[in-house]
Amino acid sequence: MSAVPARSTGNAAERYRAVFDARSRSENTLTQLRRDALQRFITKGFPTQRDEDWKYTNLRRLESRNFVPAEPTLGRVDESQWIADAGMRIVLLNGRAHTVLSTMSPQPPGVTVLTLGQWLENAPDEVAALLAQQASDASAFESMNLAFCDDGVVIEIGESVRVDRPIYVVHQWTGGAASVMSNPRVFVRAAANSQCTLIEHYVGAADSETLTNSVVTLDIGSGARVKHYRVQQESPRSFHIGSIAAHQARDSRYDCQDIALGASLARTSIVATLQGPGAEANLHGLFLPGGSQHIDTCTLVDHVAPHTRSNEEYRGIADARGRGVYRGKVIVRKDAQKIDSRQSSRNLLLSPTAEIDTRPELEIYANDLKCSHGATTGQLDATSLFYLRSRGLSEAQARALLIRAFAESILSTIELPSLRAHVEQQLNARFAASELSA
Repeated sequence: MSAVPARSTGNAAERYRAVFDARSRSENTLTQLRRDALQRFITKGFPTQRDEDWKYTNLRRLESRNFVPAEPTLGRVDESQWIADAGMRIVLLNGRAHTVLSTMSPQPPGVTVLTLGQWLENAPDEVAALLAQQASDASAFESMNLAFCDDGVVIEIGESVRVDRPIYVVHQWTGGAASVMSNPRVFVRAAANSQCTLIEHYVGAADSETLTNSVVTLDIGSGARVKHYRVQQESPRSFHIGSIAAHQARDSRYDCQDIALGASLARTSIVATLQGPGAEANLHGLFLPGGSQHIDTCTLVDHVAPHTRSNEEYRGIADARGRGVYRGKVIVRKDAQKIDSRQSSRNLLLSPTAEIDTRPELEIYANDLKCSHGATTGQLDATSLFYLRSRGLSEAQARALLIRAFAESILSTIELPSLRAHVEQQLNARFAASELSA
């Protein structure tokens, strides 16, 4: 039965109680957890610009919508947008696992990939215990996710297991979807000395106004390596909220490449907690707000243990009336000595009405460390444009070449040829549009 939201009066979050209560679902192990999560979401409400982490992002447009959980219907799926030859594929269609479109078998030895529904069926108490643990300090949107989560993906990599091919998770909206939301969860548990690559791909149909509110948690064991690619190219009418938390043990490494292209309003939060000595986190991102898009990225690297390292590089390219936000924070705890942390934010404005707000921060309680940060925002260099035009290039060609060169430092971190080709194709289409408006 489809849920019918309450009227848009009072607390915007309170409207979702009616959505929750109208859903037809059987009682199970997670029922009380969901109710508690809903209450936390309603109590906290949608973040406002009075919250420091949301200072540059206004959610009034999102609050004014009445989203209901998407129905498990197939609809129209455009598979041409998917990344070719990307390894084992798990498709979440409108937030629910779709086995026909997925290729989850055969699974390599030592690798277990399940849908959240399968995991709940096999080990309900284990799922409930993990979710209860994560719920204790959850944000408003993470609580909303738990309250309405219908499905997701669970990835477990055994000790010393190396997965050579990527695990590709497609978050696909079907054509015609409107005023609906999905709240998927992805769990990654990489045991000691294991290695794997995860690709998350968020794809939306052009005519859909949807809300994706995803939560990804990664438990990275001692000496383990996890490479995480995240490509967001949802509908220009959609809303996207993404929450990522990586917990890293001794000598582990987490690499995240975050490419944000789509959605009307998008916000991605990445938290890397370096809990063991020798842990390393590398966060790279590229965001391209155009039209009237608003794309926000917030990172937090928490150096809890000594002898840990982090490196962040984010680049933003804003065109037309697009607005980008990057807020990166590094915390060095009192006993976390011998830290090496670097942070860089570089941004390019292609029109006088574009805007990018950048705010790198350091919060340091130790005294034996190396920490640096820097931020720049500017326009295409007139001298470089003149030089390229003197070599026979048109102004549009020269602009496109300089824009591509600016993005290259992030593109170069994408090691998978098929994924890089896909991202380059998306960027070329965006740059071509910029050329036409030049």
